[in-house]
Amino acid sequence: MVKYAKTPKSFINIKDLGFALLETDELDGTIKYSNVTQTRGLQEILVETGGEIVNAYADGSIIESGNTDGEGKISMTMHAFPQEIRELIFNEIYDQNGVFSEKRGKQNNYVAVWFKRERRDGSYQQVGLTKVMFADPNLEGKTSEEDWEFSSEESEGTAMHRVADGKRKILFDSARDGAKVDSFFQELLNGAYDTKTEVNTASA
Repeated sequence: MVKYAKTPKSFINIKDLGFALLETDELDGTIKYSNVTQTRGLQEILVETGGEIVNAYADGSIIESGNTDGEGKISMTMHAFPQEIRELIFNEIYDQNGVFSEKRGKQNNYVAVWFKRERRDGSYQQVGLTKVMFADPNLEGKTSEEDWEFSSEESEGTAMHRVADGKRKILFDSARDGAKVDSFFQELLNGAYDTKTEVNTASA
């Protein structure tokens, strides 16, 4: 008997981008996140966590195939990164005089990142990465013209597996029976989501 899949529904929007500082990730299973922050302004995002197909040949043909974990990558385009987010993911901390000095050897923070993909019928998918380090965005600009345009900011990062439990990507789908979004955040942030704050691009 043939089993038929339900008619698929595509995604029409992305929103609710969030980050959390990964403070502890140890082999003994200890995981701790803090500074859970949700923001607005996400325009585009791309997550790549698929590896490559590796083939073994014998007797003149492929005898076995498998896929590698691959190098996880994420890229995102923002209307602008709010200052709270710049501090959290780029370690860009200004002093009381409004000055930030980048020193040799500056390291960005490991963070968890998540966002929502919405369907037209109101259902949605949450996508989360447990451990990411982002590169600083480029500083760009151009002179204003009669028909000026808003700028945007981009950043790319590497997504890793957590040391504590080997998890890299967490997915949630509200369309599934019994779906509980709280379980997604528990799996991703180990209970830290309860203390989240929200910021917007007005603080960029």
